[in-house]
Amino acid sequence: MSVRERLRGALSHLVPQRPARRVILAGLVFAPLAIAAREARADPVFPGAGALGLTPPAGMSVSRRFAGFEHPAGASIILVEMPPEAWDQINGRFTPEALAATGFRVKGGAEPLPVAGGEGFVLRGTQPANGLTYAKWVAVVRGAPGTGLVTVQVPEKAARQVPAASVEAALRTIAFRAKASLTDQVAALPYTVGDMAGYRPTAVFAGNSLLLTEGPKDVDPEREQPVIVVAPSLGQAPVPAGAEVAVARRLFAAQKDFADVNVTDEARSSRGEAVVVRLRGTGTDTKSGRALGVTQTMVFDGQRYLRVLGFADAGRPDALDRADRVAASVAMR
Repeated sequence: MSVRERLRGALSHLVPQRPARRVILAGLVFAPLAIAAREARADPVFPGAGALGLTPPAGMSVSRRFAGFEHPAGASIILVEMPPEAWDQINGRFTPEALAATGFRVKGGAEPLPVAGGEGFVLRGTQPANGLTYAKWVAVVRGAPGTGLVTVQVPEKAARQVPAASVEAALRTIAFRAKASLTDQVAALPYTVGDMAGYRPTAVFAGNSLLLTEGPKDVDPEREQPVIVVAPSLGQAPVPAGAEVAVARRLFAAQKDFADVNVTDEARSSRGEAVVVRLRGTGTDTKSGRALGVTQTMVFDGQRYLRVLGFADAGRPDALDRADRVAASVAMR
């Protein structure tokens, strides 16, 4: 995955996801400054064996769905790690004007954010999504391991549970540590892959997405090697029963940097109580002009789904068959 593609993925995390419906127990309400002071003394937490972490506000725990933290009231903190060179690209794109296209209404401008052993800046504002309005913070930081994007989203109704002072204190605890091994990052994913089918892991992105390839290159912008991307949904927005095929087809056709995407085969099945939709098709890489075969398996299970996307040279149907083996072996933890 190129830096540009990782940056595009990071931008997709700027849209708030629908929170899970959970019962929120009433508790004691402490003064925001007292909460902030207590949290500032705690050690940073690094989700998913990542190199980027922070001390979360009270009531937030490590998410099992993505690299970051969640609160039962619907607030979230999403951590995205990128290569060092992403810093220069983000500096030019994370402006109030550019972010307005995502629905993020920035109040004021970027402010410097102190980061131990590095530097950063933060933007604050609001964003409407899913019928709610969220208070939002987007912090871009860098340190020795690379560049980090920290997105905090707090629905208005959760402002007392996750007060702004608590968020500001958490942002000032952002820290980096040495990057964990790829083996440890894979082990920390919210799912397991039982059959690699000849593929090998090359990278973990956002703490929940896994890139696999076959061949010697770890980075393959020309898509000469077969590639698989495993990615669970970030939010908890259930797909209505009967709409699974339509959703799968929409995502299949909306792949970035692909043109002339066509579905040539479709299969719908079940896995326990989950609905499984597998699509096969063809497409053209708009950068290289290479004709590719594409396979996509989506597992819809309650409030979440898992997507496994594989593509390979059009003359390599065996690689797509093995990508389907990988998809069949993925199981959520």
